[in-house]
Formats: sequence, structure tokens, C-alpha cells
Amino acid sequence: MINQQDSENFFLGRKALVTGAAGGIGKVLVESLRAKGACVAVTDLDTSDLTAEGHFDGNLLDSKFCDELPKKVADHLGGLDILCNNAGIIKRGPITEMTDEDYSLTMGINVEAPFRLCRSTIPLMIGGGAIVNTASCWGLRPGPNHPLYVMSKAALASMTQCLGRDHAHQGIRINAVCPNEVNTPMLRTGFEIRGLDPAEGIEKLDASVPIGRIAKPQEIVDVILFLLSDSAAYMCGSLVEVNGGKPVI
Repeated sequence: MINQQDSENFFLGRKALVTGAAGGIGKVLVESLRAKGACVAVTDLDTSDLTAEGHFDGNLLDSKFCDELPKKVADHLGGLDILCNNAGIIKRGPITEMTDEDYSLTMGINVEAPFRLCRSTIPLMIGGGAIVNTASCWGLRPGPNHPLYVMSKAALASMTQCLGRDHAHQGIRINAVCPNEVNTPMLRTGFEIRGLDPAEGIEKLDASVPIGRIAKPQEIVDVILFLLSDSAAYMCGSLVEVNGGKPVI
């Protein structure tokens, strides 16, 4: 149960579940939550290099795994106050190059998994809780040649708005952070897949951002922590862009 209290102590003893915990943003989010006193359960394909109070490795494409995960976490931690749907995948290219497998993978990770996890988590948040979904600026204003990513993040953003309204009366606040480019291993791997030098690619991206660089994972995590905390007590169904002033182009 999440109550109003001093912001410095807000996360003490909170029980949290973070998906995509082994990724660039996920690792920093787990470390930050634990540093603030939260008890954190993590899930990804492999979380063996993470320090957490509960490890629940698995595939978010597995519907049974997603449906059962929140209850397993709540039983292990003694409750569940926070859910961070942070896992995500990007498939690039025009729609004519996208396969059925690309579609199933993208929608499964970016949309169906958060849907199932929210559906299973909300009944466990007796007395209140907070959910933050990681959407994207690209789900609000689509960029070129990412139709699967754009439509999946748009769906996640719309679901966030709907759930934020539907469950506010239960004291469950549901919001989304919407980053633009973030300097993560996933971003650098994307350059490598396309045969580009990651350092050069990031340098070009940095030059395209009014603030002078793309985001660091911690800067996205700081917004997630804000949305989870009682400092955002009046925010429900909000889509918070974190973009350094860069529009989707």
C-alpha cells in the first residue's frame, strides 16, 4: 500500500517488480530503487548479474509466465506496490520488410506482456500502488520506417491513459515515461546490426538533440522514480516525454 510520506523515505520497504531488468534502463532502475530502500524483484531472460530481492527469469512472450508472475512476486516479497513495465524491443524497417515473426515479437513484448502484467498486478495492489510503463515519444508522434515499434508504443501509451483513468479511484496511479533516444546497449546494438559504428552513430544523434546529447539511462530512471513517488500523487494516465527538446523526425 502506498501512502503519502516524506519523499526521502517513500520507497523504503516498497515491493517492486521491474521487467527488462537486464537492459540499460532496467539495470539503473533496479539499482536506484534498491538504493532508496525498495525490495525489488527482477525479470528478464537472464538476471544473474543483478542484485535483487527476487529473480524471476523468463520469457515475456510466454503468456502463462506473464499471467502468473505478479502473484509469484507478491508471494515472495510479501506484497506488490510497484510495477515497472520497462521491457521493450525495436524492429526497424518499412512495413514491406516486416515479417509475421517481427510483428508477433514486437506486439508480444511491447503490448501483450504489459497488458497481462497490469491485468494480474492491479488486483494485488490492495489499498493502492503505482505502475509506470516505458512507452516512447515515437508512440505519440510516429517517425519514419518504424511501423511496428511506433504502433506498439502507441498502443502502450493509449493503454496507460485508459488504465490511469479506470483505476485512479482505487489509489492505483498508472503513468508512462516516453523517452526519445537513450544511450543504452540496445541502441548501440542497433547501429551494429545495420553495419554502422556505434560511436559515430551516437555522435550524430547527439548533434540532433537541442540539449546537445541523447539521454543517459539515469535521466529516464529519474522520471520513472518521480512518477512512482508521492511527488506525482495527482498524476494518473500521464504520458511524460523525456526528449532533450528533440522532436520525432
